[in-house]
Amino acid sequence: MFKKEVKTTCSYCGVGCGIVVKTDTNNQVFVEGDKDHPVNHGMLCSKGMNLHYVVNDTSDRILYPEMRWSRSHPRERVSWDDALDRAARVFKSIIKKHGPNSVAFYVSGQSLTEEYYIANKLTKGFLGTNNIDTNSRLCMSSAVVGYKKTFGEDSVPISYEDIELADCFLITGANPAWCHPILFRRIEQHKEKNPEVQIIVVDPRKTDSANFADLHLQLIPGTDVILYNAIARCLYKRGLIDEDFIKNHTEGFTDYKEQIFGTSLKEASRICGVPETDIRKAADMIGLSKGFISMWAMGLNQSVVGTDKNTALLNLSLITGQVGKPGSGPFSLTGQPNAMGGREVGGMANLLAVHKDLQNEEHRREVAQFWGVDSISPKPGLTATEMFDALESGKLKAIWIACTNPLVSLPNTNRIERAMKNAKFVVVQEISHKSDTVAFADLVLPAAGWLEKEGTMTNSERRISYLPKEINAPGEARPDVEIFCDFAQRMGFRGFNFNSAEEIYDEYASMTKGTKMDVSFLNYDRLKNEGTFQWPVPEYRHVGTPRLFEDKKFYTPSQKAIFNVAKSIVNTSLLPNEDYPLVLTTGRVRDQWHTMTKTGKVSRLKTHYPTPVLEINPVDAFLNKLKDGDITEIKSENGVVRVRAKVTENIVKGCVFLPMHWGKQLQSDLNRANNLTNTHVDPVSKEPDFKFTRVSVSKYKKPVEKIIIVGAGAAAFRFVQNYRESNEVDEIHVFSKEPHLFYNRVLLPEYVTEELSWEQLLKIKQKELKKLNIKLYPETSITKIDSNAKIVTDTNGVQHSFNKLILATGSRSFIPKDVQIDLPGRFTMRNKNDADTFKAYLEATGLPPEEQHIVIVGGGLLGLELAAAMKHKNVKITIIQRASRLMERQLDKISSKLLALDVQERGIQIYFDNEVSTVFDDEDTGELNITLKSGKFITANAIVYAIGTIPNIEIARENGIVCSRGVKVNQHLQSSNPDIFAIGEIAEFNNQLFGITSAAEEQAGILANFIAGDISCAYNGSVLMNILKFNDLNLCSIGEINVPENDDSYEEIIFTDISKRYYKKCIVKDDLLIGAVLMGDKNEFAEFKTMIESKIEMSDKRNTLLRGSSNDVPVIGKLVCSCSQVGAGNIEEAIQGGCTNFTELCNKTGAGLGCGSCKTEVKEILNNTKVLA
Repeated sequence: MFKKEVKTTCSYCGVGCGIVVKTDTNNQVFVEGDKDHPVNHGMLCSKGMNLHYVVNDTSDRILYPEMRWSRSHPRERVSWDDALDRAARVFKSIIKKHGPNSVAFYVSGQSLTEEYYIANKLTKGFLGTNNIDTNSRLCMSSAVVGYKKTFGEDSVPISYEDIELADCFLITGANPAWCHPILFRRIEQHKEKNPEVQIIVVDPRKTDSANFADLHLQLIPGTDVILYNAIARCLYKRGLIDEDFIKNHTEGFTDYKEQIFGTSLKEASRICGVPETDIRKAADMIGLSKGFISMWAMGLNQSVVGTDKNTALLNLSLITGQVGKPGSGPFSLTGQPNAMGGREVGGMANLLAVHKDLQNEEHRREVAQFWGVDSISPKPGLTATEMFDALESGKLKAIWIACTNPLVSLPNTNRIERAMKNAKFVVVQEISHKSDTVAFADLVLPAAGWLEKEGTMTNSERRISYLPKEINAPGEARPDVEIFCDFAQRMGFRGFNFNSAEEIYDEYASMTKGTKMDVSFLNYDRLKNEGTFQWPVPEYRHVGTPRLFEDKKFYTPSQKAIFNVAKSIVNTSLLPNEDYPLVLTTGRVRDQWHTMTKTGKVSRLKTHYPTPVLEINPVDAFLNKLKDGDITEIKSENGVVRVRAKVTENIVKGCVFLPMHWGKQLQSDLNRANNLTNTHVDPVSKEPDFKFTRVSVSKYKKPVEKIIIVGAGAAAFRFVQNYRESNEVDEIHVFSKEPHLFYNRVLLPEYVTEELSWEQLLKIKQKELKKLNIKLYPETSITKIDSNAKIVTDTNGVQHSFNKLILATGSRSFIPKDVQIDLPGRFTMRNKNDADTFKAYLEATGLPPEEQHIVIVGGGLLGLELAAAMKHKNVKITIIQRASRLMERQLDKISSKLLALDVQERGIQIYFDNEVSTVFDDEDTGELNITLKSGKFITANAIVYAIGTIPNIEIARENGIVCSRGVKVNQHLQSSNPDIFAIGEIAEFNNQLFGITSAAEEQAGILANFIAGDISCAYNGSVLMNILKFNDLNLCSIGEINVPENDDSYEEIIFTDISKRYYKKCIVKDDLLIGAVLMGDKNEFAEFKTMIESKIEMSDKRNTLLRGSSNDVPVIGKLVCSCSQVGAGNIEEAIQGGCTNFTELCNKTGAGLGCGSCKTEVKEILNNTKVLA
């Protein structure tokens, strides 16, 4: 039941999709696309459609201010008054001593316009410095300079509605299929309706956008300017230019013409790596089109020649006259939701508000007069990278960072870390503790997030939207604008006593009056009641301006657009050399955004690209002796990254790709792409050169080590098996207390009854074991560990050195203190010796099975399975259960009751709420006389104790390793000594033991990868699960099986048919399936287990999953569709089954029916599978 519904705008990329937010009675929010919104018409990408999970999960949120008095002190909770008073005192002190240019603000393209405006006013108007910059510097500043140099102002000329009017698209340095999906959906739909529409993609990588294109120009990185000039040359030579437009509405063409003819088409083809025929074809597509739109993003902007790349591309719109008319124009794709809003208010170090120029004295005077200050400094402030250079050098003393995470996003992050450590005072204004930057803060200020504050944003097409406050921020978090204004007033500045965000917007809007971006007649009332508007809106009833320059009058002094001649047609980045022969380019992946502090909270979004990988061409992989999946080291002059290799034809030879989202994980930064990137910047835009870093790649070679494993159970075997897949050279020595190694002790009941032979219990045959090249020490235990010397001593007194020690000692049966287990007829069932002794004892009785009687103490999994196995041999079985029900820790009351009925129907006697009091031998009969606490007397041939286990941690505890109930381990399974690990039943993680085989094997696999060098492998706990092996009864439990009392955040979904012994119970919390009990039918076990373990949000799959047997097919192969959880194998199976129509294929598999971001990948699989068939 929803109590409220509001419309707002997505907080991710700059597309600016409309969202309908619904709030239920528990204050949980849900989102869906706004069908009436002009941008997305109800569509949402995978990130937007999962935004409600980000909002509802407040587990990572910063809830109150924290401060430390010095770097040697820990941060502690303080009041807002104490926090902002301290900030004001420190800033006043630093400015007084070192001047206003010793402080800086670093803000974000995710900030609302009102927040941006106040931060800019505060810094430039009142602190007296232009040291305010934004992370938009990292993505849009080259485009800003390009627009200004070409059109006179930072003004995007076109509108999204032009997409449906164009018949040719040049998409370059961008992958909108993944990074701006809803725009790309509109292009896809337009082409589907109009097949004659032509799409050209320029990219060194074969992206999903490239797969959809009619022509893919897979250029060599850094050669963009030469390629665009070559296309322009072809346009000119083929007479496909607009001479009238060039003559009457542009200037600078003569110099431009000279440059484009300065390089022959043959030479351009050689330099770019693009065939001449393809360059001519691209020119024909563009020149013969009626409506031509160019789209670009970071591939152009994030370059040391980013400005030249931008102007060279813009020149193609000018030479063809394709600007200022429907379906035409250059269109930069903005990466952040309010990057344009930030530019509007002057939120960069070299800009003034409302597109005024910092270098223009009259503009500075106008802004100063409007704000009521004496003057604005003419000195440009420090840009993003310059700020951190100045922190490192000591020139900059204090920095205030708001809504951005420079410890992941800035280039050469090792240098950024050094700079942050050198700062005198760091304020971090954030919503999430997951931001890497928080760790460096002297003062942490909790900020309100999306839906928790109101304000405006401007998307890529100049569309302003109002974002209402819908929910309260958690804890003491406050809107950023309130924090800035409060700080300003504590600094003693006037003009910050606003009562609302609306008042701030009104002040800003009045400042735009008479400018080219006039919104002085656009207010909150119109935005709330009439919807979104594209600036300018210069009159009261004005409906906004979809398209600029239709009158062909540009914002330059001459009112003509300017052909800009590139200062350098060649890339000026540091070029590959012998030491660093490859070019690294970095970028986004489909379902993640920026540094993952938001998208990283949604498990569904982590399934498509779960860990960072290095994309490398097969030729480069061969030359560097790499195979797909190898752990790979990438090195530059700045640092090193270690990830697995993904060998693919989708990237051009000589170039490699890393995703930019991952930061530090578990104190390691080896997955952080920006360890490698350079701090070189475009000399005009000051945007970093993220897309071109020279690197070397090689297979990671860890030092040769000796690994000792203590124990030879499931965990030890899985470790050895996994480790040998990637490492054949390390020594592995395995010590086992038992004479028998690597067998399945879970199957001992079937071995006792001879349903299974001993060979069937062995996990590996002797021949295969030899191939693993490990040294075995059967019947040999370890008695001493010298952690410092890295030496262990065995039971024979022999010492063994090690580099890594793995404790996998398992557990032993729990035996009550008063039980004399060494007497005849008393047994446990933990190892082969127990089973053999038990079998021999029963055989020695000389009684046939039907005359034997066995008492089993314990109604848990082992006791029940032994009972069922023996009953299958017609042995009389009695179970003594201390609790009031069976499997009380693994099942809920109903399933436990149903299980008891089934057990009793099998002829097995159960005594609940009872215990064994005494066991005496009858010397006459050889039987056991057993008395229960209830007074019940039982005669039996044998008694088996199956009442739990005790972890074998004595060797660890006695040798100084930190233990509690088990050996304490971290996410790498390291004990208190980082070179000593624990796995299996003895490993205690987050105060929990996981005494099941699947957990032991999971830990072993993770540890094998970690020791092999894959630092992304981390253990986060296991989902407890139990499968009862009974003939004719399906019963299992997974995860949580009971709901905490008086907690309404949990839901139970239950189906019961007692007569059929059918029971299904699912436990849901926050749209996650966290537990289930399945009885009578466990067909859904695998799917439920996957969902519980991966913590994938159910979303719209909830009904099919929980309300009956699901028809959903498990993911097969590489995940393609994260919305519907469809793998490449599922799609291939459907195609091979005869489904070869694209639309039918999507409908059959479910791929592409959610956000649609995977459609191009689905289409590629369809095309490739057809060829294979």
